[in-house]
Amino acid sequence: MKKLYSFVIALLVSFAVSAQTTIDISAISAAYTTTIDGNLVLDVATTASKLASPLLSYTNPFKDKSFTEADISFDIYNYDAVHPLGALFTLYDSSLGRLYFTNGSYLGYNANGGYFDANMKNYGLDTDFIGSNTWTNLKLQFTNTGYALYVNNVLAYDENSTDVTIAGTLTDYSNIISFLQNASTLMFGTGSWWSDNTKTDGTYYDYQSSYIKNITFSTSSSTAVSQITANSELVSIEFITISGIKAGTDYNKLLPGIYIQKSVYTNGATKNTKIEKTH
Repeated sequence: MKKLYSFVIALLVSFAVSAQTTIDISAISAAYTTTIDGNLVLDVATTASKLASPLLSYTNPFKDKSFTEADISFDIYNYDAVHPLGALFTLYDSSLGRLYFTNGSYLGYNANGGYFDANMKNYGLDTDFIGSNTWTNLKLQFTNTGYALYVNNVLAYDENSTDVTIAGTLTDYSNIISFLQNASTLMFGTGSWWSDNTKTDGTYYDYQSSYIKNITFSTSSSTAVSQITANSELVSIEFITISGIKAGTDYNKLLPGIYIQKSVYTNGATKNTKIEKTH
């Protein structure tokens, strides 16, 4: 007769946690919105302002969340001249730096770990992936290994592209994820690297003549559960909300709800378990 032994089975699976925040354009002041083809849209040109006093800003949707991938997606319609050095939107922190994107398809980063310029040539337009007078869907994607711009679900460029101009000093792209998790503010229409781009009469050089809608900030994470053996001992537990926010390490202090319990073992393995606290 075979003897049966109790072991913790080694697994190699992936567990994903995701969250999403969408900007409610109907809640934005009518001074910054307009209606196009029956749809309410944000007119970014009307939000041009100084970095220190933005006309339209929010708490950074990524702040204090736990994730390994962050996406920013939106639909854009450029209705006038492209200004590659302005900013459609900026994620900003007075201590940490900034990340921004323009209607010239230029992605800039000047924060944790260094800087990069993606798709900018001699301080001007490199390749226009957006065009004018037509709606285009864009998605910016950030991971621990790089960044990418997708146009209508097709890759336009990433950190390794050679057909657009890529420059900078950043090599460890996990710094971007850290920045996104800690930056304080999301703002529209201001915040490029160079300055506030203000003319002597108080107007702006690089305002963005763009309508945008369906503005969504998404996060996801995937953790491999592996190498948990009979000799592995549990060393720590952390609870994370379904929306990706760290909720602490004490189960008794959790509010009622659904959580991901992250367990870490002595050999470095992790295990994520979905739990529900009822009271």
